[in-house]
Amino acid sequence: MRALILSAGFGERLRPLTLKRAKPAIEFLNIPMLGYPYFWLSTLGLTDVVFNTHYLPETVRQAAMKIVTSDVNLHFSHEDQILGSGGGIWNSRFDLMGEKTFAVANADGVVIDPDLDLFKKMLSAHEDADALASLLVCPLEGVGQKIPGVWVRRDGFVAGFGLTRPEPETYCYHFASYMLLSDRIWPFLPEGSSNILYDVLQPRIAQGERVLAFLADQLTWFETGNQNDLLAATQSCLDHLSRPGSPYCGVIREILHRVGPPYHMRSSLPKKRLIADSALLDANVKLDGFVVVGERAKIEANARLTDSVVQSDVTVPASADLTRQVVI
Repeated sequence: MRALILSAGFGERLRPLTLKRAKPAIEFLNIPMLGYPYFWLSTLGLTDVVFNTHYLPETVRQAAMKIVTSDVNLHFSHEDQILGSGGGIWNSRFDLMGEKTFAVANADGVVIDPDLDLFKKMLSAHEDADALASLLVCPLEGVGQKIPGVWVRRDGFVAGFGLTRPEPETYCYHFASYMLLSDRIWPFLPEGSSNILYDVLQPRIAQGERVLAFLADQLTWFETGNQNDLLAATQSCLDHLSRPGSPYCGVIREILHRVGPPYHMRSSLPKKRLIADSALLDANVKLDGFVVVGERAKIEANARLTDSVVQSDVTVPASADLTRQVVI
């Protein structure tokens, strides 16, 4: 399986964090965000993975090289101007062509599902339907009302996209940032910038092509577009990790094991702490609430962290007092 992980973008809502790293290189549970789509797509047996880049490309390259294993061919597709989701696929075509089906995901697509075989089942459904495309969808509050979504017919095929119901008896779901595409898509991709949903798939649906919606109703899609949402998502995952009975605990641990650095965790309620083994914490450091500390980070004497995340290679100075912050 060949895959493209779309990482071109500015991450403006996540500033000032993205002044130093592109959003896909920002860490979530000590893993660059691009590591999450890589983990899920690797369950399909990846042979090649492409990351497209634009803003701060070297930070994406470094994060990808850290995550991608040696048995997978790693490619980069740079965009001097952002080409959009369809244009990103078109620009990466020479590394993606050659197989009947290829995968595309957003680099900040942090999703958790209790079924580790989710994408194998999605691929099987895609092939059985002989679909032009298959989109991973999930329920989300406000979708189809405040948030544009994917409108799905009773037979599971997509009727359209956006805020307006295109047909009676269609149901709206959130596009969870992952898709499978048939090689039949190539003649329909225009040169240059385009949106894969609205500019490419919507006209094909109108012409009778089948686009499958693969519903994952237990999937959790995490919003990570700003610091508050990033912290809330972090707390949610640490909550699951602290409860072995949670259906999400096992898969989060598997992701940490497969693509994360060595770590130790203290999960005594209500304190939840995920600390990279290579982090250095002074004996007098005070940790309250949930705390994540990245690789080679250093927390100096008498510093206090409360409900905060310290990313890799950061030094928190002595006596600093941080509450609900992401430090990069």
